[in-house]
Amino acid sequence: MMESPPNAVSTNRTAIISLIAAILTVLSFCGGVAPIPFTGYVCFPSSAVLGLIALGTGLISLRQIRSNGENGRALAWIGSIVGGLAGIVLLCAVIAGILLMPEIINFIHQFLK
Repeated sequence: MMESPPNAVSTNRTAIISLIAAILTVLSFCGGVAPIPFTGYVCFPSSAVLGLIALGTGLISLRQIRSNGENGRALAWIGSIVGGLAGIVLLCAVIAGILLMPEIINFIHQFLK
């Protein structure tokens, strides 16, 4: 069994989790855009949740890396950026839904007549 050198610095595990969540966020969002019926109902909410997980774990790991001197700063930044973008997209979708709510209600009333 091969041992690591005595001065080897480990990679922050939270940064790795952040990167994995960021990759799953992108894959889930792309799955929601795919022309397969009803994938958006599962993929978009899951990409929002995974994006928030990537953002949270990325920010936590950046703080841990700064204090402990571990490796993984790039992984944490990627998770934070992708998670932040997913949060912005989620916020824009909620705002658009709120602003379009009167039009949606009018459409439903006309459709039911």
